[in-house]
Amino acid sequence: MSRVLTLAIIVIVFSPACRPQREKQETRLAQAVAVITVQKTTVRRTIQLLGTLEGERQVMAMSKVAGRVTEIVRPEGSTVSEGEPIAYVVNDIPGMDYKPGPVLAPVSGTVGKVYVEVGQTVAPTMPVAVVSSFSSTIKARALVSDADLRFVRTGATARVSVSAVPDTVFLGRVSRVTPMVDPLSRSATVELSIPNTARRLVPGMTASIRLLAEEKQDVVALPLGALFTDGFSRVVVIKDRVAHFRDIKTGLVGDSLVEVVTGLEPGEKVATTGKERVRDGETVNPVEVGQ
Repeated sequence: MSRVLTLAIIVIVFSPACRPQREKQETRLAQAVAVITVQKTTVRRTIQLLGTLEGERQVMAMSKVAGRVTEIVRPEGSTVSEGEPIAYVVNDIPGMDYKPGPVLAPVSGTVGKVYVEVGQTVAPTMPVAVVSSFSSTIKARALVSDADLRFVRTGATARVSVSAVPDTVFLGRVSRVTPMVDPLSRSATVELSIPNTARRLVPGMTASIRLLAEEKQDVVALPLGALFTDGFSRVVVIKDRVAHFRDIKTGLVGDSLVEVVTGLEPGEKVATTGKERVRDGETVNPVEVGQ
């Protein structure tokens, strides 16, 4: 009898009906969320390219005779005038004239690259050096994929960075786009013209190019972080500290901003960081941040 009574007491004590009332009520604190104020701005999408700087004129210097390189008189980086020797080649085949013959610069400029070494044998069709002519303007050449080619137009602007000049971003413009796509690389060549009045850029440097592909001005826009990763179709609007899920329609997706075609008006508050933790209709603790 005592054992039955003991079991009955245990059941009553641990029954949900006998638990403290505060355990039945779930208390949810107001979530802190970062919010931005919706406004009109410019949305830009750029294409990242890797290119090489070239002179306005870039010409190969070749030997006129077959023979052995005996001397390089204009090393890489040297200034040379048209018709001056860059290197000397001697034809030392028995019975031939042993007098060294010069490899002449085809244009005035800077010796950008020497492809041979002393003692190396060259042929008349073999490049010995490349001479680049550049002044206040220099070119950059890069490959653009066939998917992005339709967005590249003559006159489009680009921001150009060079590791050798880390303190400056140069502004360039597209001067030419090849009309054909290479079937192997699935890319086309784009050329840019870059002002170089201080002559800080020289041929052969590697350039990181951010080319403007699309731009929309004075449109309602949000940071990409304000949209859910499962799609660009809804946001969390905060009004009077209450979260409201709202469907939107987006347009141009830029590097950091996305255009909102419908669903939002300038001046409304939208959650960014912390939006994944809130529920529709829930009271939140908004913290204003800049866009």
